[in-house]
Amino acid sequence: MATTEASTTQAVGKITQIIGSTFDAEFPETQLPEIYNALTVKQNNKGVEINVTGEVQQHLGGGRVRCVALGSTDGMVRGMDVTDTGAPVSVPVGKGTLGRVFNLLGDPVDGRGEVATEERWPIHRKAPALENLSAKTELFETGIKVVDLLTPFVRGGKAGLFGGAGLGKTVILTELIARIASAHGG
Repeated sequence: MATTEASTTQAVGKITQIIGSTFDAEFPETQLPEIYNALTVKQNNKGVEINVTGEVQQHLGGGRVRCVALGSTDGMVRGMDVTDTGAPVSVPVGKGTLGRVFNLLGDPVDGRGEVATEERWPIHRKAPALENLSAKTELFETGIKVVDLLTPFVRGGKAGLFGGAGLGKTVILTELIARIASAHGG
């Protein structure tokens, strides 16, 4: 399911409030951005180039929306223009993404140029239909013997890692990443 292109007429609003990593923006009532739409703030403030993307999280009423900034809000001020992209944040998908490194906006950050793929999917999507899922349970070998023996992971499943400070959560995750990357060639 690829994203649709952003509408040709992009709604422009004004920032009304900035608190930490969230900001509120006001738009005309008829052009209110959808929940999860990406908003961009691209402006120059006293010689500092501001380029922040935010994601709409809440409609506050009266044409106002609350957004989570996906970058630093340093330099943003009330009254700045904010533009609705007309679509949620999306990332490239396909064979061209294998072995590449992206930021949370789907832009490549590995210095290898643009991604050779034409399709982008939104980061917020509906779950696949049940009939499209595999009913076969397959174990995912991590390469860490104690993990594979005591707490095996199911391929395609989710796993949580809980523990107090200084108990080695980061060490385990780093080892998982290194072993999985070396086992799968990337």
